[in-house]
Amino acid sequence: MKEATEKKEGDSVLSELELPLWSVVSFDACEASGLTYAAAVKLLAEKEAAGVYGLCVVTDEASGRLRS
Repeated sequence: MKEATEKKEGDSVLSELELPLWSVVSFDACEASGLTYAAAVKLLAEKEAAGVYGLCVVTDEASGRLRS
C-alpha cells in the first residue's frame, strides 16, 4: 500500500479503512471497487444475501491484478 496506515488531514486522522481503496470480488468478477472498507463489508453482505459466492474484500490494487 502506498500510504501509511494513518495520515493527518486537518484535524482528523484517516485510516486506510476509511479511504476508498477497497474492492469486493467474487469467484466470477470484481463486484465493485473504490469503496471504503465499511461500504465493502455492506456490499459483501448484500451480495451474499443475493446468493453470490466466493466473496471477499481486497484492496483495489489486488483486484486490479485479478482482472489482468
